Amino acid sequence: MADRNLKTSMSLMMLWLAGVPSAWASGMEPMSNREMADVRGQGVGIVMEDFRFAHGHDPDNNQTFRLSGITNQAGEDVEVLVDQLYIGGAGSQRGESLQTVNLGRLTNPFGIDLVDGDGIGGDAAGKAVFEYAAPEKVAQAEGVACLPGGADTGCVSRAPNADQNIRGERMDLGFETTVHSGTAVAKSVNIHAEKAVVDGSYIQLWGATSDDSRQQLRGRIQTNFYTPSLTVSACEQGGTSCNTEIAFNDFMMELALGNEHQPLFMGVLGVGQEVMTDGEVVAGPGNFRLELKAINDARSPDPINEAGDSSSDDNATYDFYSDYYTNDEYRSDIEVGSLEVGGQDMGSTRMKGMLFQKLDVTTRSLD
Repeated sequence: MADRNLKTSMSLMMLWLAGVPSAWASGMEPMSNREMADVRGQGVGIVMEDFRFAHGHDPDNNQTFRLSGITNQAGEDVEVLVDQLYIGGAGSQRGESLQTVNLGRLTNPFGIDLVDGDGIGGDAAGKAVFEYAAPEKVAQAEGVACLPGGADTGCVSRAPNADQNIRGERMDLGFETTVHSGTAVAKSVNIHAEKAVVDGSYIQLWGATSDDSRQQLRGRIQTNFYTPSLTVSACEQGGTSCNTEIAFNDFMMELALGNEHQPLFMGVLGVGQEVMTDGEVVAGPGNFRLELKAINDARSPDPINEAGDSSSDDNATYDFYSDYYTNDEYRSDIEVGSLEVGGQDMGSTRMKGMLFQKLDVTTRSLD
């Protein structure tokens, strides 16, 4: 896999093209020989310094941000107005006082790269794999806690520290929407996260070979998300119930979709086709589909012996399933330090070591 520790002028050019204010350049400092020794010049690194973003639907100021073309079960139009979408630094007060934030660093940036599929294995072997990755998690001795006061010290994103002149690499982000569905009363849906970290996340994508009967895009997605406060509220527009919200405190999610044995298949079903749970294709609208096929090994039905510690003929089948069920990289964790509903503490919750043996998600028309 290509080294993501990229420190080249291409990173700076990407920032300029993205429209990041040029004032960041005044904060540049020369790199030491030790830092320069880490340069590999592979891929593209992206670092955004003093970054903040906000946009919303405000017809009075000619700002339009709406999602349309959706209908409900009654065939009525559904319109979603994105009142506010923002990304800023810690202390942005749910977008009301947007602060700046540094996203990535020169020694560990966000990266865009082509990696060798042999390192992934499975049907990615022998292919170039597109990867978009957040800053890598690091060894405990080199990192900091992903959550304030937490024990996981593998994150590199740091909180603001005036003594070290650190702008801060933890995001406040969120969005507020108004949903108009037909003649029903408009609803508000709001989600906010504070001091969020996505270190260790990545998306890897590759295609099928020409002789593959299943001509679909496939990949792996690792979604890491850490935040001390994730809040969700929904209510009638203008109503008082928005003050009653659900708060996920000390929220941690490490979600793994796809692995060398089960790539994540992605595709759009053609108009007039819809795949049912039994595999039958019937008439229906075109939909987007994500699928993890049920785990299966070409060596089956070579059985595992009654003792469950080896195969009857050889150990190949046993080793295959042993790797699948014991490899931590294939498993997902979700933890909530405390769940609050309307200010009432409901305690903590934890789901550890989840393994998606089969997954099939297909979008559906609302009409």
